[in-house]
Amino acid sequence: MRFEFFPNESRIVDLLLFPECIFFDKALRNELESSTYLEYIPEESFKQYRAMEEALKPYEKEIKRFYFDEQSLPALLSKVHAPFGYETAHNYLEFIGQLENKDLLNCFIAKLTTLVNDHESVDEAGIYTDTDAQFKLLEQIALSDEERWQISKLLRQPKKMTMEWIQLIETIQPIFDGFYKVREKEVIEMGKKIVEQLTATDGDAIFEMSNQMLSKELLPSGNILISMISNYILEFNTRSSVMYVKWGLDIEELMLSIKNAKESELKERVMLFKNLGDKTRYEVVRLIAEGVETAKEIAEILNVSQATISYHIGHLTSSKLILLDKREGNYNYKINFVFLESAYHEMLKDFKKNTEKIS
Repeated sequence: MRFEFFPNESRIVDLLLFPECIFFDKALRNELESSTYLEYIPEESFKQYRAMEEALKPYEKEIKRFYFDEQSLPALLSKVHAPFGYETAHNYLEFIGQLENKDLLNCFIAKLTTLVNDHESVDEAGIYTDTDAQFKLLEQIALSDEERWQISKLLRQPKKMTMEWIQLIETIQPIFDGFYKVREKEVIEMGKKIVEQLTATDGDAIFEMSNQMLSKELLPSGNILISMISNYILEFNTRSSVMYVKWGLDIEELMLSIKNAKESELKERVMLFKNLGDKTRYEVVRLIAEGVETAKEIAEILNVSQATISYHIGHLTSSKLILLDKREGNYNYKINFVFLESAYHEMLKDFKKNTEKIS
């Protein structure tokens, strides 16, 4: 596999994600309620996100027209038109702006059909022209009523809404540029470093780089993006027109902090049981053990959004309770029984020692 870092595309993707920083305060409250690793994120990162959120406040109402709970207009575009092969954001937005109503509608629906629960079929007859069929499609996707209504507006006026979104991005781009230039050199250096490490080991380095959570067999492609906005995320994007790995600029720092903390086996076991102490995460683990392997299926069974399940799965994966697996080209999850049994037996040893001391 050939590995390549895309600096221009990294910047474009971050620009399109930048408006989501308006939701930082809400996201932080959610994290504080259930996060296992928030304590390892430096205060400087929180200050940066708060500054971004504050800078975007004047545009909050407009941002929420295009960025929703689960999806966003740029995410709906990405299935057909990912921002690869463009030198600047202006070039990409100019291309998107030239698309006609029908082209944009096709983009949105192509993405939406991938979000339908796996066991449900999509009736594509007339879906591109029949508003009732489009609404039925939205009903098949795990979305809030508000988000379903917002996306339906996009489907009714794709060209008008897209042009207004482009105007928003062009308006806030100078704000984004101000934040991005502070860390742009780090982004470039990190991109080159990751490509060098993966190339030198034919991809094997991903195992240690991800704190032993991922193997090279899971890499969807050798395309590497570095994100300053999603700086603590390691994401495999397999649903856009160009598959890629998005590597958070500060993810290695977080992994190192977690690894150092986990040098204490007691600390590692505490983190394990803390995750299992969350009812939703316990249910997720139980369902995976029963053979339910995808976030879509789990979300449907638990009657919550797929994004919520993905969030919990992220923590379960980080704590090594579950592992990402790939069979016949499909990604799914499995229980890390080796780790679970080891933690259980070590816990019994701890309790036995304490019991012996008491007696």
